[in-house]
Amino acid sequence: MKNDFLKNIILKMSLDQKIGALLTLGFTGTIVRPHIHDAILKYHCGGLRLTPIARLFGSYVDPKTGKMVMDVTDTKGYKKDMPPPYLTVSQYANILDELKIIASSRPLGLPLHFSFDQEGGTSADFNFGGVNIFPKPMGIRAAGDVNMAYLSAKAVARQAKAAGFSWIHSPVLDVNTDPNNPEVYTRAYSDDAQVVAEYAIKTCEGFKEEKLIATGKHFPGRGDSAVDAHFEMPVIKADRDTMMNRELLPYRELIKRDLLPSIMTAHSIFPAFDEADIATVSKKILTGLLRDTLGFDGVITTDSMTMGGVALRYGVANACAMSLEAGADLVLMKAENNLVSETFNKIKEFAESGRIREEELDKKVYRVLKVKYDNDLFTQQKREDPEKVIRDPQIIALSKDIAKKSVLIYKNKDLPLKNIKNMLVIEQINKTPNNYYWHPGILYKNCLKYNKNIDYLETEYTFDDSDKERILQNMKKYDTIVITNFYIRGKLANNEFVELLAEKSQGKTIVVITNTPYPISVPNNCSNLIISFATSPQSMEVCAGVLFGEIEPQGKWPILYKG
Repeated sequence: MKNDFLKNIILKMSLDQKIGALLTLGFTGTIVRPHIHDAILKYHCGGLRLTPIARLFGSYVDPKTGKMVMDVTDTKGYKKDMPPPYLTVSQYANILDELKIIASSRPLGLPLHFSFDQEGGTSADFNFGGVNIFPKPMGIRAAGDVNMAYLSAKAVARQAKAAGFSWIHSPVLDVNTDPNNPEVYTRAYSDDAQVVAEYAIKTCEGFKEEKLIATGKHFPGRGDSAVDAHFEMPVIKADRDTMMNRELLPYRELIKRDLLPSIMTAHSIFPAFDEADIATVSKKILTGLLRDTLGFDGVITTDSMTMGGVALRYGVANACAMSLEAGADLVLMKAENNLVSETFNKIKEFAESGRIREEELDKKVYRVLKVKYDNDLFTQQKREDPEKVIRDPQIIALSKDIAKKSVLIYKNKDLPLKNIKNMLVIEQINKTPNNYYWHPGILYKNCLKYNKNIDYLETEYTFDDSDKERILQNMKKYDTIVITNFYIRGKLANNEFVELLAEKSQGKTIVVITNTPYPISVPNNCSNLIISFATSPQSMEVCAGVLFGEIEPQGKWPILYKG
Protein backbone atom coordinates (compact mmCIF):
# COMPACT_ATOMS: atom_id res chain seq x y z
CA MET A 1 0.00 0.00 0.00
CA LYS A 2 1.87 3.03 -1.27
CA ASN A 3 -0.90 5.63 -1.14
CA ASP A 4 -0.81 7.15 2.37
CA PHE A 5 -4.15 8.92 1.88
CA LEU A 6 -5.90 5.61 1.26
CA LYS A 7 -3.92 3.82 3.96
CA ASN A 8 -5.13 6.35 6.54
CA ILE A 9 -8.73 5.92 5.39
CA ILE A 10 -8.52 2.14 5.74
CA LEU A 11 -7.09 2.49 9.26
CA LYS A 12 -10.25 4.39 10.25
CA MET A 13 -12.69 1.95 8.65
CA SER A 14 -14.82 -0.43 10.72
CA LEU A 15 -15.29 -4.03 9.63
CA ASP A 16 -18.76 -3.20 8.31
CA GLN A 17 -17.39 -0.33 6.23
CA LYS A 18 -14.68 -2.54 4.76
CA ILE A 19 -17.19 -5.23 3.81
CA GLY A 20 -19.46 -2.63 2.24
CA ALA A 21 -16.58 -1.20 0.21
CA LEU A 22 -16.31 -4.60 -1.52
CA LEU A 23 -19.94 -4.69 -2.62
CA THR A 24 -21.45 -3.51 -5.89
CA LEU A 25 -25.20 -3.66 -5.28
CA GLY A 26 -28.05 -3.17 -7.72
CA PHE A 27 -30.09 -0.10 -8.67
CA THR A 28 -32.65 -0.98 -11.33
CA GLY A 29 -34.94 1.62 -12.86
CA THR A 30 -35.06 5.37 -12.41
CA ILE A 31 -36.78 5.75 -9.01
CA VAL A 32 -34.64 5.79 -5.86
CA ARG A 33 -36.57 3.68 -3.37
CA PRO A 34 -35.65 3.34 0.34
CA HIS A 35 -33.63 0.16 -0.13
CA ILE A 36 -31.13 2.11 -2.26
CA HIS A 37 -30.57 4.43 0.71
CA ASP A 38 -30.06 1.32 2.84
CA ALA A 39 -27.53 -0.04 0.36
CA ILE A 40 -25.49 3.15 0.73
CA LEU A 41 -25.97 4.03 4.41
CA LYS A 42 -26.71 0.75 6.15
CA TYR A 43 -24.56 -1.60 4.09
CA HIS A 44 -21.88 0.98 3.14
CA CYS A 45 -21.77 -0.29 -0.47
CA GLY A 46 -18.82 0.70 -2.59
CA GLY A 47 -20.95 1.18 -5.66
CA LEU A 48 -24.13 0.46 -7.55
CA ARG A 49 -24.63 -1.50 -10.74
CA LEU A 50 -27.06 0.64 -12.73
CA THR A 51 -29.78 -0.77 -14.96
CA PRO A 52 -32.01 2.22 -15.76
CA ILE A 53 -33.60 0.52 -18.77
CA ALA A 54 -35.58 -1.97 -16.63
CA ARG A 55 -37.96 -1.46 -13.74
CA LEU A 56 -37.18 -4.67 -11.88
CA PHE A 57 -34.11 -6.86 -11.65
CA GLY A 58 -35.27 -9.94 -13.53
CA SER A 59 -35.19 -13.58 -12.53
CA TYR A 60 -33.37 -16.05 -14.76
CA VAL A 61 -35.67 -18.11 -16.99
CA ASP A 62 -34.13 -20.69 -19.29
CA PRO A 63 -35.33 -19.83 -22.83
CA LYS A 64 -35.10 -23.50 -23.88
CA THR A 65 -37.39 -24.87 -21.17
CA GLY A 66 -39.22 -21.83 -19.83
CA LYS A 67 -38.18 -22.99 -16.35
CA MET A 68 -37.33 -20.48 -13.62
CA VAL A 69 -33.65 -21.19 -12.96
CA MET A 70 -33.01 -18.53 -10.34
CA ASP A 71 -35.74 -16.52 -8.65
CA VAL A 72 -34.44 -13.15 -7.51
CA THR A 73 -37.78 -11.38 -7.44
CA ASP A 74 -38.01 -7.96 -5.88
CA THR A 75 -41.23 -8.19 -3.88
CA LYS A 76 -41.50 -4.49 -3.06
CA GLY A 77 -44.71 -3.87 -4.97
CA TYR A 78 -43.81 -3.65 -8.64
CA LYS A 79 -45.41 -5.93 -11.22
CA LYS A 80 -43.73 -7.22 -14.36
CA ASP A 81 -43.70 -5.85 -17.90
CA MET A 82 -43.93 -2.16 -17.07
CA PRO A 83 -41.09 0.06 -18.33
CA PRO A 84 -39.40 2.42 -15.87
CA PRO A 85 -40.33 6.10 -15.85
CA TYR A 86 -38.65 7.70 -18.84
CA LEU A 87 -36.00 10.28 -18.00
CA THR A 88 -33.75 12.48 -20.05
CA VAL A 89 -30.03 11.92 -19.62
CA SER A 90 -29.78 15.12 -17.56
CA GLN A 91 -32.53 13.98 -15.23
CA TYR A 92 -30.82 10.64 -14.68
CA ALA A 93 -27.50 12.38 -14.11
CA ASN A 94 -29.15 14.48 -11.40
CA ILE A 95 -30.32 11.28 -9.65
CA LEU A 96 -26.77 9.94 -9.63
CA ASP A 97 -25.52 13.27 -8.30
CA GLU A 98 -28.01 12.98 -5.43
CA LEU A 99 -26.78 9.46 -4.63
CA LYS A 100 -23.22 10.79 -4.53
CA ILE A 101 -24.31 13.40 -2.00
CA ILE A 102 -25.90 10.69 0.15
CA ALA A 103 -22.64 8.72 0.03
CA SER A 104 -20.63 11.81 0.95
CA SER A 105 -22.65 12.08 4.18
CA ARG A 106 -21.23 8.75 5.40
CA PRO A 107 -18.64 9.01 8.21
CA LEU A 108 -15.67 8.64 5.86
CA GLY A 109 -17.43 10.02 2.79
CA LEU A 110 -16.18 7.24 0.54
CA PRO A 111 -17.29 7.79 -3.08
CA LEU A 112 -19.65 5.48 -4.91
CA HIS A 113 -18.79 3.93 -8.24
CA PHE A 114 -21.56 3.52 -10.79
CA SER A 115 -21.03 0.50 -13.03
CA PHE A 116 -22.94 -0.61 -16.12
CA ASP A 117 -22.91 -2.77 -19.25
CA GLN A 118 -22.37 -0.99 -22.55
CA GLU A 119 -20.81 -3.55 -24.86
CA GLY A 120 -22.76 -2.33 -27.90
CA GLY A 121 -25.99 -3.14 -29.68
CA THR A 122 -28.64 -4.42 -27.28
CA SER A 123 -26.03 -4.75 -24.53
CA ALA A 124 -26.56 -1.16 -23.49
CA ASP A 125 -27.78 -0.25 -20.01
CA PHE A 126 -27.50 3.39 -21.10
CA ASN A 127 -29.72 3.58 -24.18
CA PHE A 128 -32.18 6.39 -23.43
CA GLY A 129 -32.30 10.08 -24.26
CA GLY A 130 -30.90 9.59 -27.75
CA VAL A 131 -27.49 8.32 -26.64
CA ASN A 132 -25.47 7.07 -29.60
CA ILE A 133 -25.22 3.27 -29.64
CA PHE A 134 -22.36 1.45 -31.36
CA PRO A 135 -22.36 -2.11 -32.74
CA LYS A 136 -21.38 -5.08 -30.62
CA PRO A 137 -17.62 -5.78 -30.47
CA MET A 138 -17.74 -8.15 -33.45
CA GLY A 139 -19.37 -5.35 -35.42
CA ILE A 140 -16.51 -3.03 -34.52
CA ARG A 141 -14.16 -5.71 -35.84
CA ALA A 142 -16.29 -6.04 -39.01
CA ALA A 143 -15.68 -2.33 -39.66
CA GLY A 144 -12.15 -3.41 -40.53
CA ASP A 145 -10.23 -0.67 -38.76
CA VAL A 146 -8.83 -1.22 -35.26
CA ASN A 147 -8.86 2.55 -34.69
CA MET A 148 -12.66 2.33 -34.68
CA ALA A 149 -12.39 0.43 -31.40
CA TYR A 150 -10.46 3.36 -29.91
CA LEU A 151 -12.76 6.05 -31.28
CA SER A 152 -15.98 4.27 -30.30
CA ALA A 153 -14.63 3.60 -26.79
CA LYS A 154 -13.87 7.30 -26.33
CA ALA A 155 -17.35 8.19 -27.56
CA VAL A 156 -19.00 5.64 -25.26
CA ALA A 157 -16.91 6.92 -22.35
CA ARG A 158 -17.66 10.60 -22.96
CA GLN A 159 -21.40 9.97 -23.13
CA ALA A 160 -21.32 7.71 -20.06
CA LYS A 161 -19.17 10.02 -17.94
CA ALA A 162 -21.43 12.96 -18.73
CA ALA A 163 -24.39 10.94 -17.46
CA GLY A 164 -22.52 9.99 -14.27
CA PHE A 165 -21.39 6.42 -14.97
CA SER A 166 -17.84 5.65 -13.85
CA TRP A 167 -17.11 1.91 -14.24
CA ILE A 168 -17.86 -0.03 -17.43
CA HIS A 169 -18.06 -3.81 -17.60
CA SER A 170 -16.19 -3.99 -20.90
CA PRO A 171 -14.27 -5.01 -22.93
CA VAL A 172 -15.24 -8.63 -23.56
CA LEU A 173 -11.96 -10.55 -23.87
CA ASP A 174 -13.54 -13.91 -24.65
CA VAL A 175 -12.31 -15.63 -27.82
CA ASN A 176 -15.53 -16.97 -29.32
CA THR A 177 -14.24 -20.25 -30.77
CA ASP A 178 -17.57 -22.10 -30.45
CA PRO A 179 -20.00 -20.89 -33.17
CA ASN A 180 -22.90 -22.17 -31.05
CA ASN A 181 -21.98 -20.09 -28.00
CA PRO A 182 -25.33 -18.66 -26.78
CA GLU A 183 -23.79 -16.26 -24.25
CA VAL A 184 -20.78 -14.66 -25.92
CA TYR A 185 -21.39 -14.79 -29.72
CA THR A 186 -20.94 -11.24 -31.15
CA ARG A 187 -20.08 -9.85 -27.73
CA ALA A 188 -16.56 -11.06 -28.60
CA TYR A 189 -14.44 -9.18 -31.10
CA SER A 190 -13.41 -12.38 -32.83
CA ASP A 191 -12.60 -16.07 -32.62
CA ASP A 192 -8.93 -15.18 -33.11
CA ALA A 193 -7.12 -14.42 -29.83
CA GLN A 194 -4.64 -12.02 -31.43
CA VAL A 195 -7.46 -9.99 -32.98
CA VAL A 196 -9.31 -9.88 -29.64
CA ALA A 197 -6.16 -8.56 -27.97
CA GLU A 198 -5.55 -5.98 -30.70
CA TYR A 199 -9.08 -4.54 -30.55
CA ALA A 200 -9.30 -4.71 -26.75
CA ILE A 201 -6.05 -2.76 -26.41
CA LYS A 202 -7.45 0.10 -28.49
CA THR A 203 -10.76 -0.04 -26.61
CA CYS A 204 -9.05 0.18 -23.23
CA GLU A 205 -6.85 3.04 -24.44
CA GLY A 206 -10.03 4.96 -25.28
CA PHE A 207 -11.60 4.24 -21.89
CA LYS A 208 -8.40 5.12 -20.04
CA GLU A 209 -8.05 8.51 -21.74
CA GLU A 210 -11.57 9.42 -20.64
CA LYS A 211 -11.04 7.94 -17.14
CA LEU A 212 -13.84 5.40 -17.46
CA ILE A 213 -12.81 2.33 -15.45
CA ALA A 214 -12.57 -0.68 -17.78
CA THR A 215 -13.28 -4.31 -16.88
CA GLY A 216 -11.93 -7.22 -18.95
CA LYS A 217 -14.23 -10.22 -18.93
CA HIS A 218 -14.88 -13.15 -18.44
CA PHE A 219 -11.69 -14.53 -16.89
CA PRO A 220 -10.15 -16.89 -17.82
CA GLY A 221 -12.32 -17.14 -20.97
CA ARG A 222 -15.91 -18.08 -21.88
CA GLY A 223 -15.67 -18.38 -25.68
CA ASP A 224 -15.22 -22.15 -26.01
CA SER A 225 -18.67 -23.20 -24.79
CA ALA A 226 -22.20 -23.91 -26.03
CA VAL A 227 -23.73 -23.30 -22.58
CA ASP A 228 -25.01 -20.05 -21.07
CA ALA A 229 -23.81 -19.54 -17.48
CA HIS A 230 -26.93 -17.51 -16.71
CA PHE A 231 -28.91 -20.76 -16.72
CA GLU A 232 -26.44 -23.67 -16.50
CA MET A 233 -22.90 -24.48 -15.40
CA PRO A 234 -20.50 -24.35 -18.37
CA VAL A 235 -17.42 -26.56 -18.31
CA ILE A 236 -14.63 -25.27 -20.54
CA LYS A 237 -12.72 -28.38 -21.56
CA ALA A 238 -9.74 -26.78 -23.32
CA ASP A 239 -6.39 -28.02 -22.01
CA ARG A 240 -3.92 -25.83 -20.11
CA ASP A 241 -1.66 -25.07 -23.08
CA THR A 242 -4.62 -24.02 -25.21
CA MET A 243 -5.99 -21.82 -22.46
CA MET A 244 -2.62 -20.19 -21.81
CA ASN A 245 -1.98 -19.45 -25.49
CA ARG A 246 -5.51 -18.61 -26.61
CA GLU A 247 -7.93 -17.52 -23.86
CA LEU A 248 -5.30 -15.82 -21.72
CA LEU A 249 -3.44 -14.05 -24.53
CA PRO A 250 -5.66 -10.91 -24.43
CA TYR A 251 -5.29 -10.70 -20.65
CA ARG A 252 -1.49 -11.01 -20.81
CA GLU A 253 -1.27 -8.26 -23.44
CA LEU A 254 -3.54 -5.86 -21.57
CA ILE A 255 -1.95 -6.50 -18.17
CA LYS A 256 1.50 -5.92 -19.68
CA ARG A 257 0.34 -2.51 -20.95
CA ASP A 258 -1.38 -1.56 -17.65
CA LEU A 259 -4.71 -1.16 -19.44
CA LEU A 260 -6.89 -3.30 -17.18
CA PRO A 261 -7.87 -1.64 -13.90
CA SER A 262 -10.29 -4.51 -13.25
CA ILE A 263 -11.06 -8.04 -14.44
CA MET A 264 -14.38 -9.88 -14.14
CA THR A 265 -14.56 -13.59 -13.38
CA ALA A 266 -16.36 -16.29 -15.38
CA HIS A 267 -19.01 -18.46 -13.75
CA SER A 268 -17.60 -21.59 -15.38
CA ILE A 269 -15.47 -24.58 -14.49
CA PHE A 270 -12.03 -24.80 -16.08
CA PRO A 271 -10.62 -28.30 -15.40
CA ALA A 272 -7.26 -27.23 -16.82
CA PHE A 273 -6.83 -25.08 -13.72
CA ASP A 274 -9.38 -26.33 -11.17
CA GLU A 275 -11.55 -29.41 -11.61
CA ALA A 276 -13.70 -28.78 -8.54
CA ASP A 277 -14.83 -25.15 -8.39
CA ILE A 278 -15.98 -22.47 -10.79
CA ALA A 279 -13.47 -19.72 -11.52
CA THR A 280 -15.39 -17.17 -9.44
CA VAL A 281 -14.74 -19.08 -6.19
CA SER A 282 -11.47 -20.78 -7.17
CA LYS A 283 -8.32 -19.73 -5.31
CA LYS A 284 -6.28 -21.70 -7.85
CA ILE A 285 -7.62 -19.49 -10.63
CA LEU A 286 -8.06 -16.07 -8.99
CA THR A 287 -4.99 -16.09 -6.76
CA GLY A 288 -2.80 -18.75 -8.35
CA LEU A 289 -3.38 -18.01 -12.02
CA LEU A 290 -4.47 -14.37 -12.20
CA ARG A 291 -2.47 -12.87 -9.33
CA ASP A 292 0.63 -15.09 -9.14
CA THR A 293 1.13 -16.31 -12.71
CA LEU A 294 -0.17 -13.34 -14.72
CA GLY A 295 0.91 -10.73 -12.17
CA PHE A 296 -2.40 -8.84 -12.08
CA ASP A 297 -2.68 -6.43 -9.15
CA GLY A 298 -5.85 -4.57 -10.11
CA VAL A 299 -9.40 -5.19 -8.93
CA ILE A 300 -10.90 -8.63 -9.44
CA THR A 301 -14.67 -8.31 -9.62
CA THR A 302 -17.18 -11.10 -9.90
CA ASP A 303 -19.87 -11.32 -12.53
CA SER A 304 -23.45 -11.15 -11.25
CA MET A 305 -23.67 -13.57 -8.35
CA THR A 306 -27.33 -14.37 -8.96
CA MET A 307 -26.65 -16.11 -12.28
CA GLY A 308 -27.87 -19.69 -12.32
CA GLY A 309 -24.48 -21.31 -12.86
CA VAL A 310 -23.00 -20.02 -9.61
CA ALA A 311 -26.08 -19.38 -7.47
CA LEU A 312 -27.53 -22.87 -7.71
CA ARG A 313 -24.22 -24.53 -6.98
CA TYR A 314 -23.17 -22.55 -3.91
CA GLY A 315 -26.00 -20.26 -2.88
CA VAL A 316 -25.77 -16.53 -3.61
CA ALA A 317 -24.58 -15.20 -0.24
CA ASN A 318 -22.18 -18.08 0.33
CA ALA A 319 -20.74 -17.75 -3.18
CA CYS A 320 -20.13 -14.02 -2.61
CA ALA A 321 -18.12 -14.73 0.52
CA MET A 322 -16.30 -17.65 -1.12
CA SER A 323 -15.26 -15.46 -4.05
CA LEU A 324 -13.63 -12.93 -1.70
CA GLU A 325 -11.94 -15.78 0.14
CA ALA A 326 -10.59 -17.09 -3.19
CA GLY A 327 -9.09 -13.75 -4.21
CA ALA A 328 -11.82 -11.50 -5.61
CA ASP A 329 -11.95 -7.88 -4.42
CA LEU A 330 -15.41 -6.79 -5.47
CA VAL A 331 -18.69 -8.69 -5.43
CA LEU A 332 -21.41 -7.88 -7.96
CA MET A 333 -24.75 -8.69 -6.30
CA LYS A 334 -27.56 -7.01 -8.23
CA ALA A 335 -30.67 -8.51 -6.61
CA GLU A 336 -32.55 -5.84 -4.65
CA ASN A 337 -34.10 -8.05 -1.99
CA ASN A 338 -33.20 -10.06 1.13
CA LEU A 339 -30.03 -11.28 -0.59
CA VAL A 340 -28.37 -7.93 0.22
CA SER A 341 -28.45 -8.51 3.97
CA GLU A 342 -27.71 -12.21 3.57
CA THR A 343 -24.64 -11.45 1.46
CA PHE A 344 -23.37 -8.77 3.83
CA ASN A 345 -23.79 -11.02 6.87
CA LYS A 346 -22.19 -14.04 5.23
CA ILE A 347 -19.09 -12.03 4.24
CA LYS A 348 -18.92 -10.68 7.82
CA GLU A 349 -19.13 -14.25 9.11
CA PHE A 350 -16.18 -15.25 6.89
CA ALA A 351 -14.18 -12.24 8.13
CA GLU A 352 -14.92 -12.77 11.82
CA SER A 353 -14.08 -16.48 11.60
CA GLY A 354 -10.75 -15.78 9.90
CA ARG A 355 -11.65 -17.34 6.55
CA ILE A 356 -10.95 -13.88 5.12
CA ARG A 357 -8.04 -12.51 7.12
CA GLU A 358 -7.99 -8.84 8.14
CA GLU A 359 -4.76 -8.25 6.20
CA GLU A 360 -6.35 -9.66 3.02
CA LEU A 361 -9.53 -7.66 3.60
CA ASP A 362 -7.49 -4.46 3.83
CA LYS A 363 -5.67 -5.28 0.59
CA LYS A 364 -8.98 -5.75 -1.19
CA VAL A 365 -10.33 -2.46 0.10
CA TYR A 366 -7.11 -0.73 -0.94
CA ARG A 367 -7.31 -2.08 -4.50
CA VAL A 368 -10.91 -0.91 -4.89
CA LEU A 369 -10.21 2.53 -3.42
CA LYS A 370 -7.01 2.87 -5.47
CA VAL A 371 -8.90 2.41 -8.74
CA LYS A 372 -11.36 5.07 -7.64
CA TYR A 373 -8.55 7.38 -6.56
CA ASP A 374 -6.68 6.93 -9.86
CA ASN A 375 -9.83 7.82 -11.78
CA ASP A 376 -10.69 10.94 -9.75
CA LEU A 377 -13.75 9.58 -7.92
CA PHE A 378 -12.44 11.12 -4.67
CA THR A 379 -12.50 14.59 -6.18
CA GLN A 380 -15.38 16.83 -7.17
CA GLN A 381 -15.70 15.93 -10.83
CA LYS A 382 -17.01 18.42 -13.34
CA ARG A 383 -19.35 16.73 -15.74
CA GLU A 384 -19.90 17.78 -19.31
CA ASP A 385 -23.46 18.73 -20.20
CA PRO A 386 -24.86 15.28 -21.07
CA GLU A 387 -27.36 16.63 -23.59
CA LYS A 388 -24.59 18.42 -25.49
CA VAL A 389 -22.36 15.34 -25.45
CA ILE A 390 -24.93 12.94 -26.87
CA ARG A 391 -25.79 15.50 -29.56
CA ASP A 392 -22.13 16.13 -30.39
CA PRO A 393 -22.01 16.09 -34.22
CA GLN A 394 -18.70 14.20 -34.18
CA ILE A 395 -20.07 11.39 -32.00
CA ILE A 396 -23.24 11.16 -34.11
CA ALA A 397 -21.20 11.04 -37.32
CA LEU A 398 -18.90 8.38 -35.85
CA SER A 399 -21.82 6.17 -34.83
CA LYS A 400 -23.30 6.40 -38.33
CA ASP A 401 -19.93 5.77 -39.97
CA ILE A 402 -19.18 2.66 -37.89
CA ALA A 403 -22.69 1.32 -38.55
CA LYS A 404 -22.16 1.71 -42.30
CA LYS A 405 -18.72 0.10 -42.14
CA SER A 406 -19.91 -2.86 -40.04
CA VAL A 407 -23.07 -3.96 -41.88
CA LEU A 408 -22.41 -6.64 -44.50
CA ILE A 409 -24.34 -8.69 -47.06
CA TYR A 410 -23.71 -12.38 -46.40
CA LYS A 411 -26.03 -13.88 -49.06
CA ASN A 412 -27.32 -12.03 -52.08
CA LYS A 413 -29.74 -13.14 -54.78
CA ASP A 414 -32.07 -10.15 -55.10
CA LEU A 415 -30.35 -7.16 -53.49
CA PRO A 416 -30.77 -4.28 -53.86
CA LEU A 417 -34.55 -4.51 -54.07
CA LYS A 418 -36.06 -3.15 -57.29
CA ASN A 419 -39.45 -3.08 -58.99
CA ILE A 420 -41.30 -3.71 -55.74
CA LYS A 421 -45.07 -4.02 -56.14
CA ASN A 422 -45.86 -4.45 -52.48
CA MET A 423 -43.62 -5.18 -49.55
CA LEU A 424 -44.02 -6.35 -45.95
CA VAL A 425 -41.52 -5.64 -43.16
CA ILE A 426 -41.82 -8.20 -40.34
CA GLU A 427 -39.96 -6.85 -37.35
CA GLN A 428 -39.43 -8.24 -33.85
CA ILE A 429 -40.20 -6.06 -30.85
CA ASN A 430 -36.65 -5.30 -29.84
CA LYS A 431 -34.97 -4.14 -26.65
CA THR A 432 -35.42 -0.38 -27.00
CA PRO A 433 -36.18 2.59 -24.74
CA ASN A 434 -39.25 3.21 -26.95
CA ASN A 435 -38.53 6.87 -27.50
CA TYR A 436 -38.25 9.09 -30.55
CA TYR A 437 -34.71 7.92 -31.24
CA TRP A 438 -35.14 4.15 -30.79
CA HIS A 439 -38.46 2.34 -30.81
CA PRO A 440 -40.18 -0.76 -32.17
CA GLY A 441 -40.49 -0.50 -35.94
CA ILE A 442 -37.27 1.48 -36.36
CA LEU A 443 -36.30 -0.57 -39.43
CA TYR A 444 -39.73 -0.07 -40.97
CA LYS A 445 -39.56 3.66 -40.33
CA ASN A 446 -36.25 3.86 -42.19
CA CYS A 447 -37.54 1.74 -45.09
CA LEU A 448 -40.35 4.26 -45.64
CA LYS A 449 -37.73 6.81 -46.67
CA TYR A 450 -37.21 4.84 -49.87
CA ASN A 451 -40.63 3.37 -50.63
CA LYS A 452 -44.04 4.22 -49.23
CA ASN A 453 -45.69 1.05 -50.55
CA ILE A 454 -44.64 -0.95 -47.50
CA ASP A 455 -46.71 -2.52 -44.74
CA TYR A 456 -45.56 -3.48 -41.26
CA LEU A 457 -46.11 -6.53 -39.07
CA GLU A 458 -44.76 -6.54 -35.53
CA THR A 459 -43.93 -9.71 -33.58
CA GLU A 460 -42.62 -10.85 -30.24
CA TYR A 461 -38.85 -11.32 -30.14
CA THR A 462 -39.45 -15.08 -30.18
CA PHE A 463 -42.49 -15.68 -32.36
CA ASP A 464 -45.56 -16.97 -30.53
CA ASP A 465 -48.32 -18.97 -32.25
CA SER A 466 -50.28 -15.83 -33.00
CA ASP A 467 -47.25 -14.25 -34.69
CA LYS A 468 -46.69 -17.31 -36.84
CA GLU A 469 -50.32 -17.43 -37.94
CA ARG A 470 -50.37 -13.71 -38.79
CA ILE A 471 -47.16 -13.99 -40.79
CA LEU A 472 -48.41 -16.96 -42.83
CA GLN A 473 -51.72 -15.25 -43.52
CA ASN A 474 -50.20 -11.89 -44.47
CA MET A 475 -47.35 -13.14 -46.62
CA LYS A 476 -49.80 -14.16 -49.36
CA LYS A 477 -50.45 -10.50 -50.19
CA TYR A 478 -46.86 -9.44 -50.87
CA ASP A 479 -44.20 -10.10 -53.47
CA THR A 480 -41.36 -8.93 -51.21
CA ILE A 481 -40.90 -9.77 -47.52
CA VAL A 482 -38.18 -8.42 -45.24
CA ILE A 483 -37.99 -10.23 -41.92
CA THR A 484 -35.70 -9.69 -38.93
CA ASN A 485 -34.24 -12.75 -37.23
CA PHE A 486 -32.26 -11.17 -34.43
CA TYR A 487 -30.70 -13.13 -31.58
CA ILE A 488 -30.21 -11.95 -28.01
CA ARG A 489 -29.00 -13.90 -25.01
CA GLY A 490 -31.91 -15.32 -23.07
CA LYS A 491 -34.28 -15.55 -26.06
CA LEU A 492 -34.84 -18.29 -28.61
CA ALA A 493 -34.18 -17.44 -32.25
CA ASN A 494 -36.77 -17.97 -35.00
CA ASN A 495 -34.62 -19.96 -37.43
CA GLU A 496 -37.00 -22.87 -37.98
CA PHE A 497 -39.97 -20.66 -38.76
CA VAL A 498 -37.97 -18.37 -41.03
CA GLU A 499 -36.77 -21.44 -42.91
CA LEU A 500 -40.41 -22.58 -43.22
CA LEU A 501 -41.31 -19.14 -44.52
CA ALA A 502 -38.64 -19.41 -47.21
CA GLU A 503 -39.97 -22.82 -48.24
CA LYS A 504 -43.48 -21.40 -48.61
CA SER A 505 -42.35 -18.25 -50.41
CA GLN A 506 -43.36 -19.57 -53.88
CA GLY A 507 -41.14 -17.23 -55.85
CA LYS A 508 -41.47 -14.28 -53.49
CA THR A 509 -38.38 -12.30 -52.57
CA ILE A 510 -37.42 -12.98 -48.95
CA VAL A 511 -34.72 -10.91 -47.25
CA VAL A 512 -33.53 -11.81 -43.74
CA ILE A 513 -31.79 -9.26 -41.54
CA THR A 514 -29.93 -10.71 -38.57
CA ASN A 515 -27.31 -9.51 -36.08
CA THR A 516 -24.89 -12.47 -35.89
CA PRO A 517 -22.92 -14.54 -38.43
CA TYR A 518 -23.60 -17.73 -36.45
CA PRO A 519 -26.05 -20.64 -36.73
CA ILE A 520 -27.98 -19.23 -33.73
CA SER A 521 -29.56 -16.65 -36.07
CA VAL A 522 -28.67 -17.62 -39.66
CA PRO A 523 -31.39 -19.74 -41.35
CA ASN A 524 -30.10 -22.48 -43.63
CA ASN A 525 -32.12 -21.72 -46.74
CA CYS A 526 -32.31 -17.94 -47.01
CA SER A 527 -31.19 -16.45 -50.34
CA ASN A 528 -30.73 -12.88 -49.12
CA LEU A 529 -29.12 -12.21 -45.75
CA ILE A 530 -27.88 -8.97 -44.24
CA ILE A 531 -25.82 -9.02 -41.02
CA SER A 532 -26.05 -5.86 -38.94
CA PHE A 533 -24.12 -6.75 -35.71
CA ALA A 534 -26.56 -4.45 -33.89
CA THR A 535 -30.26 -3.66 -33.78
CA SER A 536 -29.74 -0.04 -32.81
CA PRO A 537 -31.05 2.98 -34.78
CA GLN A 538 -27.86 3.66 -36.70
CA SER A 539 -27.52 0.06 -37.85
CA MET A 540 -31.19 -0.19 -38.85
CA GLU A 541 -30.84 3.03 -40.83
CA VAL A 542 -27.95 1.47 -42.74
CA CYS A 543 -29.81 -1.81 -43.29
CA ALA A 544 -32.76 0.05 -44.81
CA GLY A 545 -30.42 1.90 -47.15
CA VAL A 546 -28.71 -1.34 -48.13
CA LEU A 547 -32.06 -2.98 -48.95
CA PHE A 548 -32.82 -0.32 -51.53
CA GLY A 549 -29.29 0.19 -52.83
CA GLU A 550 -28.94 3.68 -51.39
CA ILE A 551 -26.15 2.72 -48.98
CA GLU A 552 -23.19 0.54 -49.87
CA PRO A 553 -22.43 -1.84 -46.98
CA GLN A 554 -18.73 -1.91 -46.14
CA GLY A 555 -18.57 -4.61 -43.46
CA LYS A 556 -15.85 -7.26 -43.68
CA TRP A 557 -16.21 -10.85 -42.48
CA PRO A 558 -14.82 -10.54 -38.92
CA ILE A 559 -14.02 -14.13 -37.88
CA LEU A 560 -12.15 -17.28 -38.87
CA TYR A 561 -15.39 -19.26 -38.84
CA LYS A 562 -16.69 -19.39 -42.42
CA GLY A 563 -20.36 -20.07 -41.80
